[in-house]
Amino acid sequence: MKKILVWLLTAALLLGCCGAGAEEAAGANKYESLTVGTTTGFSGNFLSGALGSNQSDLDVRRLIHGYNLVYWDSASGAYQFNERLVRAATTTEDGSDFIFALSRGLTYNDGTPITAADYVFSLLLLGSRELQEAAGGQISLDSIDGGKEYQSGESKVLSGVRLLGEHQFSLQVDPEYLPYFYQLQAVSISPLPISVIAPGCEVKDDGNGVYISGDFSADLLKTTLMDPATGYARNPSVTCGPYMLTAFDGKKAELSLNPAYAGDHSGTIPAIGKIILRQEDPDTLIEHLAGGELDLAVRLTRQDQIAEGMGLTRGGDYSMKAYSRTGLSFIGFFAEKGPTADENVRKAISMCLDKQGLTGDYTGAFGTPVDGFYGIGQWMFMMANGTLIPGEGEEENWAGINLDSIPVYGLDPDGAAALLEANGWTAGEDGVRAKGDTRLQLKLVYPEGNGAGALLDETFAPYLAQAGIALETQELPMEELLKQYYGQAERTADLVLLGSNLGDVFDPSNEFDGNGTNRLSGITDPELQELAVSMRRTEPGNAPEYCRRWLKFQARLMGTAAVLPIYSDAYLDFHIVELQDYDPGTAGSWTAAVTEAFLGDYVVPASAGNETEDEDEFEGDDEPID
Repeated sequence: MKKILVWLLTAALLLGCCGAGAEEAAGANKYESLTVGTTTGFSGNFLSGALGSNQSDLDVRRLIHGYNLVYWDSASGAYQFNERLVRAATTTEDGSDFIFALSRGLTYNDGTPITAADYVFSLLLLGSRELQEAAGGQISLDSIDGGKEYQSGESKVLSGVRLLGEHQFSLQVDPEYLPYFYQLQAVSISPLPISVIAPGCEVKDDGNGVYISGDFSADLLKTTLMDPATGYARNPSVTCGPYMLTAFDGKKAELSLNPAYAGDHSGTIPAIGKIILRQEDPDTLIEHLAGGELDLAVRLTRQDQIAEGMGLTRGGDYSMKAYSRTGLSFIGFFAEKGPTADENVRKAISMCLDKQGLTGDYTGAFGTPVDGFYGIGQWMFMMANGTLIPGEGEEENWAGINLDSIPVYGLDPDGAAALLEANGWTAGEDGVRAKGDTRLQLKLVYPEGNGAGALLDETFAPYLAQAGIALETQELPMEELLKQYYGQAERTADLVLLGSNLGDVFDPSNEFDGNGTNRLSGITDPELQELAVSMRRTEPGNAPEYCRRWLKFQARLMGTAAVLPIYSDAYLDFHIVELQDYDPGTAGSWTAAVTEAFLGDYVVPASAGNETEDEDEFEGDDEPID
């Protein structure tokens, strides 16, 4: 199905998409490094999403870790085997058992051979109870047979994985995860070096599954993995991605080409020798781009930044790429205790945010308010919204799929006050409501330097006060905020302002159950869990049914006001014209796009000056990503 650019990209934006007329520089391919600016701070987690999913950390991880068994194919909307890495793969018809034979000769950047044990160790480490104790996080192994018992520490053996040889291993999917719409997600695994992270330990299989032998403990990981000065999570010296991390000071990450890298699933090896990723002040980012301190500015959303960037493109030395975001900005609840544990309080809070005003002030024409936990670049939203069109003959399968069932909380502080009053929250002399000893005096935290957070004093706090809710806001460094969000530190607030890119796989099935390890909202809701599991269990390939179940989940999620979505938007990247073949819309992210791009002298196309304002010219570059 053909993807189309969302309605947010106005004609004014399109006029700025072409950078042409730059003077020819002397010496082809003289550029050796690319300096990239981002407004998102680092937290220094370069290991895995097991310890959190800060976007700048994820950027680095995508560049330094590689050789995943599968890759996301945006054209088909599904995972595919990495055939350059997986020499042979067999699976049962129902997708319950996988056997892998890996290519030989692959190494880490230091020359250490990569074997099947490295993939198995990755699973054992990231899903281990020891990692949970050492770092406060772990990945879910629920989809693997025996994964729950291993994660909890009930068993030291991961029974659903078998080490069959130096380059062979197998994996058995837990029957509860069959069918699984994102079938190959269960085998999305990249290798990690046991010799660095767990020295003296080995991966073994005595016939009942795999385990780590030796002195593998939380205390070991606190030293080898989590030590801020030398630990692998912040200082990963042995990696196997297209780049390797050579320096990091908390604000800037320097990466250089990995000479041992054999290429991605298509054989692509990057051409840019060095990448410097810098955290930038949002107020001076475009100024630094114009002044030559930056070559590429990524994921811009603020309307003043976009206007300045578009001004640069008109001079001919800079280009722009726009693509729809697969995530959103939202206010999350810490609802395991306190006032926000009350569903009616969350609903009242949701009725006191001026989404239109905040979105307009912050993103201008490039953002739109949203009423569910989705991004405008997700295929499910685009199908339900009508911006993706079913293929010929598929129209009947998609009939009746729309967003009408999702509850909408409009700005209505008087209605919020009435809801609270009806549920026993009465106003005191100072106007703040209370029930018993619990007062509606709330605290919201947001990332340091976040411009949208500063707007809450105008678009949120006054309406909350009108309803009888007092709000205190506080900026926190990103690292400290994320530790609270992921439950790795004591939560000192009731609400949190964040943005999230939802990734290729949307599977919140372990977030709302009573025994889950991923209840970021603190909410336990059996019906939400059941709906999420139902969504996950859609037969692979049945996209219309998955979309219907996704809509039911969204309707229940918003019916309980489990999250307060604000806006989703278009991302805009601005860059020097010497950065060529750079297309984040097609590649899926700026990190993927930069591995396919090159730096070289810009030659004005023969057709320069003959461009029209016909939107069709821009279809190739501006398609939304998955």
